[in-house]
Amino acid sequence: MTKSSEESRSSSSLKWLIAGIGLLLVIAAVSWYFSHDRGGLQEGTVIITADEEILGRFTIADIEEMAAVEKRLTVKPDCSGACGNSDSDTPIEHQYTGVPLLDVLNSIDPSISQKYTKVITRGIDYYSQVMEMSEIQKADEVYVMYLDYGEPLRTLSDEEGSLHLIVCSDESGLRFTKYLVSLELQ
Repeated sequence: MTKSSEESRSSSSLKWLIAGIGLLLVIAAVSWYFSHDRGGLQEGTVIITADEEILGRFTIADIEEMAAVEKRLTVKPDCSGACGNSDSDTPIEHQYTGVPLLDVLNSIDPSISQKYTKVITRGIDYYSQVMEMSEIQKADEVYVMYLDYGEPLRTLSDEEGSLHLIVCSDESGLRFTKYLVSLELQ
């Protein structure tokens, strides 16, 4: 073997080693990004923002003090076989307890529903939903729920203490925001 072929092989091995280390660093950075604390967001507390300013926050304890409403809903998932299990299209019954989102917003600032036209809901699982304020203002339409059949809603990590935003007219549940942690007003 000649000296130049040994140097070429050594150079190639070094390049692969550097590329492997670089790839591991990228994987570590992406993993950290998706698992780190996203601005103090935690289930059971919802932060309300507008223009990157915190307008207020509420917790399960705060909405438990408000006038609660019970809503019986049947959610008919429409997975079209994409949910992965055979029961994915079976309707699910709920007996939710919660508070109209409009009442919650009014408890923070009664002028919110007049100042803003959109609300972006976000869950701890990164799910987000854009809603028109006019929809939130409709009677008996959008609620923040904290109980189902009298039991606390489960968090993403299967503990007690989650909040879910539900839209009563959505029978498929696709517009629900489970694990609600923030409301961005626009």
